Amino acid sequence: MLTQTIEPLRGEPADSGYGATIITVKAARDHERAESIRDLVDAHRRLQGSVLRFLSHFDDGRAIARGASQSLDALAALLETKARAAGFARMPELSAAVQSARAAARQRDLLFFDSFGTDVPALREAACMLERLDATLVGLCVEHVLRANAKSRARRG
Repeated sequence: MLTQTIEPLRGEPADSGYGATIITVKAARDHERAESIRDLVDAHRRLQGSVLRFLSHFDDGRAIARGASQSLDALAALLETKARAAGFARMPELSAAVQSARAAARQRDLLFFDSFGTDVPALREAACMLERLDATLVGLCVEHVLRANAKSRARRG
């Protein structure tokens, strides 16, 4: 296997060129902070996946195919619209969850600000909030599917 080595620059002092102008934007300060950031990003990803799966029940699975290119904010708004059009039984609870998901989507950038990104307890709390919201949406989706299946069985039987 051929390995390429990096040659030191000759003739340029260390305080000039690219090395002098490039700085790290956000260095991981500690393991606990890095884990908290990972947990928050994972919770956001799971929430977006849950919104996509829920949305797919209202549009025959097409949401998952196009969902990769849409933001959580856009998907949550679409979920609310589709659910309302379908006569979703627990619309007030779904609307509240959707509004929380949309707010979480808009606040996602806070992760990269120093004041928030260094506050490990705030990162943990944000991840927990997203997990609770995800559980609420999953519960509403499961209830919707169970009701739809019960209606389907009642019509057949």
